[in-house]
Amino acid sequence: MDEPADASSEPKDGATLAVQDPAQQLNTTDPGDATSRNYRYQHAYGIIIMVAANRGVRPYVAIWCEHHEDFLAQRTDDVFDGYQIKTSRPESGAWKLTDGELTKSIGRFLDLVEAFGDKIGDLFFVSNKDFDRVTPESKNERQRGRCPPLFLEHVKACSTRSEIAAPFDSAFDELQATCGCSPEQLIAVLHRMDLVLGPSRGEFDATISNEHLPQLDDCRSFTPNQLNAFRDDLVALIYRASSLQVTDPIRHLRPLVAPRDGDPALAAKKIVIADALRYDGASATPDFRYPGDPKLDLSAGLKSDILEQKFDAAGLKEEIEYISERARAAEYNLLEDAMRRPERFPALLRQIEQRVHGELSEAYLRARQQPSPFGPAMLIDAQDRLRRVAADDAVVIGRHSYDCLMGVAGLLTGECRVWWSPRFPLNPPVVT
Repeated sequence: MDEPADASSEPKDGATLAVQDPAQQLNTTDPGDATSRNYRYQHAYGIIIMVAANRGVRPYVAIWCEHHEDFLAQRTDDVFDGYQIKTSRPESGAWKLTDGELTKSIGRFLDLVEAFGDKIGDLFFVSNKDFDRVTPESKNERQRGRCPPLFLEHVKACSTRSEIAAPFDSAFDELQATCGCSPEQLIAVLHRMDLVLGPSRGEFDATISNEHLPQLDDCRSFTPNQLNAFRDDLVALIYRASSLQVTDPIRHLRPLVAPRDGDPALAAKKIVIADALRYDGASATPDFRYPGDPKLDLSAGLKSDILEQKFDAAGLKEEIEYISERARAAEYNLLEDAMRRPERFPALLRQIEQRVHGELSEAYLRARQQPSPFGPAMLIDAQDRLRRVAADDAVVIGRHSYDCLMGVAGLLTGECRVWWSPRFPLNPPVVT
């Protein structure tokens, strides 16, 4: 056994030990993240199936996740197509008929058909890794016989074992022995089976966001961020359906001996495609965003003297305390928000100030058609407008309240970007 290193020993020749930072070094020895990626690939492929169904390319109404197969796709005729999703390192070589994961999947297909018979339709083996290819010029007959695409093509043209010709006959016999079934059973399954080359393992997220989801009518106008968010929501939905997570309260009321209600654990595995692809707000246009940096300087504080002059001239003297208190509170709350999400806050503040400034500008345009002072009418209109913004555009403004928006109106007034009456010289003069 090696002796432990002496922690007190010094490096020779004056060398210093390099201090490693775990935040700066990727761990390539722990396979946990690679395993999670492989499961995510499987869940993400469910999105491809659902999008194809939505477009009419596949006749599916629902998918069942981790239910007898990785996916059982329920067709409009109540027959189920089975999907096996397998990820593998491309550098390990293309799939051959003798590869264990492929033969194991065929064995699962055999069990599926034996259990459910004609309720099972087509069977798909899907992988990120390509299948072995053999050119017509190749003289390696053994490799040709074990080439999955060529093998399936030949067997599908045969009705009985006696019709299977060399070099595929020996490959068929080896596969039959491995699966432990009759020739008739194996032929019946292979006739339903096909091979699918899915997206690459390193780019499947981008492929789904940029190639598959935009095929949906509701997603054609989505921004990249919206497409990615929708993709992740769907992956999470399939992940939950693939697990044993059950949230239906009926599970606590369902009799165990003579159940009369449907099994909630079974129902949790079913995803109705039409419901899953109904994105919240998908029919609406994307949110309007204001580019650039915010102009409102929260660190400058409220210029209360300017606000008081403007409100006094507008016939709003009694509302000075009301708007001043909200301006100071808004400043406090927005600064607090800036500490919570410093990366996102400048863009968020830009949306808030522009939404408030735009509503106040429109309110001013309408109110100035009336005789002066028109400040009270403008304030009432501004209050109504900002209440609607707080209710209807909560996400765009970071879910800040109506009171905060009114406070921003006060801050903009102090910054001389908002007027409540015809313009007049301020005391002291302020450059507008």
